[in-house]
Amino acid sequence: MTTNHDQIPMLQEKLRSPHQAVMKSIDGVAEAEIRQVPAPGEWSVAQLLAHIAEIQYFWMEKAVLITQEDDPNITRSDVENDRRAAAVEDHASDSLDTLIKSLAAANESAVAATGDLSSEDLPILGHRGENNPITVEGVVQYLALHVEEHAHQVSESRRLIGQGPTD
Repeated sequence: MTTNHDQIPMLQEKLRSPHQAVMKSIDGVAEAEIRQVPAPGEWSVAQLLAHIAEIQYFWMEKAVLITQEDDPNITRSDVENDRRAAAVEDHASDSLDTLIKSLAAANESAVAATGDLSSEDLPILGHRGENNPITVEGVVQYLALHVEEHAHQVSESRRLIGQGPTD
């Protein structure tokens, strides 16, 4: 049985686990490979890694915002969407080493921000668009799932360009 005291460490582990999946998905990747686009309209591995770093900061800021405002709308605004696109574009040319360091820093920041929450913060509600309530805990869980999905996307991208594991 999970107690309130266990919730924060469990959420922190939920954030660490997909980070490890991302690291596994790029195991053995070559610098040149991260720039290859697997299919028209798809992101390169470098673009995905830049996005994974960006979303961790973004969604944790939204989780904290829910604790500070009364029922805030945490859906990305047009300006925030532009910032996301700029972050991906600006960092997609970073070296693999720089991208890996950015991912680690983003994950450490998300884990630390989760540790700064209290168990009483977790059920506080915000919303994503109309009629879509989400709790602080829900935002953290969504972030973990989103990073996990992108880890799979990185693996699939590598497979499509013929460089990744075929398992």
